[in-house]
Amino acid sequence: MGASVQVEEAAAYLASQTSLRERLGVDGSAVLEPKRLGAGEHNVNFVFTTPEGSSWVLRVNVLPQPFHDNQVLYEYNALVAVEPSGCTPKPLFVDYSPTSLGEGVLVESFCPGDPLNYDALQPGDLERAAAIMAAIHKVDPSGVQTLHEVADPMKELFGECQQRFALYRASAYADEGIIQWVEIFFKRTQEAIDGLRPGLRERRIVNTEPLPSHFLLPSSAPSYPAGYFVDWERPLLGDVVQDVAFFISPAVSFWDSDHFFTPEEEAQFLDAYKQQVAGEVDLQDFEARLLPWRRLTALRAVTWCCKNLIRYKEHAGHTVAKTQQKLPVYLSQDFLASLAESCF
Repeated sequence: MGASVQVEEAAAYLASQTSLRERLGVDGSAVLEPKRLGAGEHNVNFVFTTPEGSSWVLRVNVLPQPFHDNQVLYEYNALVAVEPSGCTPKPLFVDYSPTSLGEGVLVESFCPGDPLNYDALQPGDLERAAAIMAAIHKVDPSGVQTLHEVADPMKELFGECQQRFALYRASAYADEGIIQWVEIFFKRTQEAIDGLRPGLRERRIVNTEPLPSHFLLPSSAPSYPAGYFVDWERPLLGDVVQDVAFFISPAVSFWDSDHFFTPEEEAQFLDAYKQQVAGEVDLQDFEARLLPWRRLTALRAVTWCCKNLIRYKEHAGHTVAKTQQKLPVYLSQDFLASLAESCF
């Protein structure tokens, strides 16, 4: 489990990495000064500007995702795959050598814009987010061989949730009240999956984690792209409805805000998305797939909190202040009851 990376370490890396400087067209005497951009559970990000004025993101992995061994290479290849969308960072450089920072380094173009803010939604924001998501889903996935693909994406994610919850139940922090709620969530989710017609005819590139903070909306955006989508830690070839359900889920919106989608806002986003992908992405059985994905998204969020509660209680490795604050809220009786009502 990786530790966090400091700005001084990032500066030293940029100063010494000759291969990267060659890719940037920067000579050895130029100073590249990184500034901390933000951090998540798996990556620490820095932004730096070259002498001619182009801005780049130095993305350092500190904790790999579960289904691959080389996080930065996987993410680099993902950015190559989704680049035709026109609304994602452009990959420039990847380093997973023993001398890289953390668990590996990725350098990608800096995308301008403010993160989508659910607490201060502006007219057109949800339509812009829908257009960005649609642009990604419309990318032709034929020939993409670098992304994870499984026969049954729902079954795999359900299994991940079971593994996380098993760790929590076996820990010293297991709480019987939480266990009772999550067991109900597992039962209801399994029922929704069992009621779905088997098989998925079309697979597309899906991000699987479209948090609002990953959508960047420039204040003066051109007609295309409507903005940008950043953070490509664990995309796969799967069902577009997974991204849609994640975006509108109360288990997701509350992570970056105090907002829960109203029925009108949810319909607004869904209508805009469907209009954007109509004729290019298979929407057959869309509504039927939305229910199990909605439940899976909530189950995923809760079991993720259960597992990470252990790490945060034990202060093991890289931590994020927002997660420290949100974990007890997500695992509170009040919040679990609200998820039961809205999703299960």
